[in-house]
Parts: sequence; structure tokens; C-alpha cells
Amino acid sequence: MSDNAKCKWTKAWVGRCNQPTVDGSEFCAEHQKACSSCGAPATHDCDETGQFVCGAPICGECEHTTAPDGTNGGVGFNRQKLPEGMKSHCKKTEQRFQPWYAR
Repeated sequence: MSDNAKCKWTKAWVGRCNQPTVDGSEFCAEHQKACSSCGAPATHDCDETGQFVCGAPICGECEHTTAPDGTNGGVGFNRQKLPEGMKSHCKKTEQRFQPWYAR
């Protein structure tokens, strides 16, 4: 099997999937997903961490939403309040706050 026929999905904190692709796409049957933020084809798991790894399917244009305090808002039980009107993931261009390490 050529490298071109292997799934290009990136699993958070694991690496590339590499399972056989289906129907000539770039991804295997398990990774034919839509971005949880914008609905475009997803390419990887969100790798933000807290108590758990987020793991939401996202595309290259989206990322985990940054909370007003500069954190990822907490992944797990200690979820912080996100900016009003925003979901847990957003387009990189729509991010309202900088992460704590960039302030």
C-alpha cells in the first residue's frame, strides 16, 4: 500500500492514523468527519488538554476557543465560561482572546 492510500488524520497526542483510505479520499472510514466548529471536512483531533484531551474533530482553519483568562477554558469537569456567543471551537480568525503565554 502506498503512503498516499493511508489516512492522513492526525490523532491528538498520538500522530497520524495511517489506516487504509476509502473511496479515494484522504481519510479512512472512521475519520470521515465534519469540523465541530464550521462543518468543513475535519483533518485532526483538537489536542487541547485539561483534565482530558479535547479530541473534537476540527479542520486546519479552526481551533479551541480561548477563554477570557487566556486558558483553553478547561477541558473536563472544570469548564470555564467561554466568551459570550462562542462555542468550544472557533475559526482562528474569530478568536477574541490571546492565550496566557502570548500576553
